[in-house]
Amino acid sequence: MKSPHHAAPVHAGCVFWFAFWRASALAIIFSALAACGAAPTIVEQRVVDGLTISLERPAQPIALRDYTFVATITDAGDQPVEATLVYFDFTMPQMEMGVHQPIADRLGPGKYGVRTLYSMEGDWRITVVATIDGRDIRAWFDHPVLPP
Repeated sequence: MKSPHHAAPVHAGCVFWFAFWRASALAIIFSALAACGAAPTIVEQRVVDGLTISLERPAQPIALRDYTFVATITDAGDQPVEATLVYFDFTMPQMEMGVHQPIADRLGPGKYGVRTLYSMEGDWRITVVATIDGRDIRAWFDHPVLPP
């Protein structure tokens, strides 16, 4: 008769599947927590040549972290305005830097976005440049970026 304390051998396949499902469950939990902890954003607006350009950006950005930036362009009647090209110009007015001008993806009517990071802490300017009816419309937004 076997002792009640004697464990039956565990099949190697069972160990693998248990580890796989445990890792999968943890990945799902961490992904859900990361989504809940998304950086808060703010929306700023500028009116240029009768158009409103709104920029949604991180409220308190930190250098060397990845963020999404969304520009929305509307007319005086609050209707979306389509641009043939939109790009974001990221600069630091106090210092000479390389050019960082990612071209935005069209996200919907009058809505354009990029995903990028700030290369360092300090005072930054984002200029949204939209080509509409053959002319460039520019709206700029200043804000500080915190150290990592």
